[in-house]
Amino acid sequence: VNYGGAMPTRRMILKYGFIGAGIMAAGGIGLSLQKTKMIVPTTTLSVLSDTEFSVLHAICERLLPQNGIFPAASELQIAEQIDKILHKADDFVQSEIKQVLLLIENALLGTLFDGHYKTFTQSSNTEQDQLLQSWQHSSLSLRRSAFKALNSLCGAAYYANSKTNSLVGYDGPPEYLLAIVNAAGEH
Repeated sequence: VNYGGAMPTRRMILKYGFIGAGIMAAGGIGLSLQKTKMIVPTTTLSVLSDTEFSVLHAICERLLPQNGIFPAASELQIAEQIDKILHKADDFVQSEIKQVLLLIENALLGTLFDGHYKTFTQSSNTEQDQLLQSWQHSSLSLRRSAFKALNSLCGAAYYANSKTNSLVGYDGPPEYLLAIVNAAGEH
C-alpha cells in the first residue's frame, strides 16, 4: 500500500502517539478543573462540603422544580434537609452519596459518558435534565442505581416536609408518632 510518502517509522509513531496522549491529558485535566457553581446553604452543613451541597442543590432543583402549587425544592431547603438526614446515616452511606455527587459534577466524566463538557452546576436546566436522564437510563447499573438513590432521597425529603403534606391531601403524622420520632432523634 502506498501512503503517498515515506513509511512512518516506529520513532515517528511513538513521537506522535506521545504528543496526542499529552494533548488528550491536558484536555482532560482542563475539563476536570472546571469550577462548580457554588450555592450558599441556609444552614450550617453537617456532612456535605460546600461543593457537594451545591451539586445536590442543583439536582434537587431539577428533580423537584416549582410546579403549580408545589414549591421548588429550594423553597423548602430540601438540600439542607438531606444534609441533616445524611448526618444520621452510616459513614459508608455518607461517603457513597458524596462520591456520586462529585461524579455527577465532573466535566471529564460527563464528556466521556455523555459528550457533555461542562460541570453539572455550570450547565443549563435543559442540559442538567439531559444529564440526569442519562444517569437514569444508563447502560451501567452503577449510574442507574446512583440516580435512583438520589431521586429517592430528594423525593423522600420533599414529601416528608410538613409544607407539602396538605398539598397531597395528608394531614400529617399523628402526634404520638411525632413524639416517638422526635425522642428517637434526640438520642
